[in-house]
Amino acid sequence: MELTRRAVGTLTVAGIAGLAGCSGSTSFSAEYAVTDTGETGYEQTDQREPTMTRTFAGQDVEITNTVTEYRKEIDLGMFGSSDIGVFAAFTSPQVNVAGQTFNPISNMSNKELAQRFQQRFDGMSDVSRESEEEVDVLGSSRTVTKLSATVTVDGNEVPVFLLIANFNHESDVVVPMGIFPQEREDEEGPNIRQLMANLTHPA
Repeated sequence: MELTRRAVGTLTVAGIAGLAGCSGSTSFSAEYAVTDTGETGYEQTDQREPTMTRTFAGQDVEITNTVTEYRKEIDLGMFGSSDIGVFAAFTSPQVNVAGQTFNPISNMSNKELAQRFQQRFDGMSDVSRESEEEVDVLGSSRTVTKLSATVTVDGNEVPVFLLIANFNHESDVVVPMGIFPQEREDEEGPNIRQLMANLTHPA
């Protein structure tokens, strides 16, 4: 699948949402996470509640996740301008089953999450871990993983960096994730970290 300019953010959001196949009893819903964009130049472009049904012990269970998406138009030089700057805040509910709390995303490392994206979408390739750092998010220090990858935008291969975290907060698993061109790292890297630091949950 070759990504259009608008499809980069869809890849991010749909990729996360597609990982959250949970099980439990009756229904479970997550609370939204949102951020203050401040002077970063990102604007909220979408907010939705993807819902799926899974079966556990013969019982159908409805799971409602949330996604809040932000975008920024970025100059790619000879490739023109594109809203390839994407930040998404995804939440998925912890599911209580027979006295135990369960959510498959909470057990994945940040690199595993990124590798799942690569497996689900042909438009992203060469995902590789670069480094880890700590960022204060929602009152605690969170491990943020930096990965490199390549996405195809309008027929052009664009090297990008991903910043992704994965942690429990309140009764949800929270996954903030940003994608931006590697050539704009000096500007967009700090912007994505600021968006993570400005998260509010529950919104």
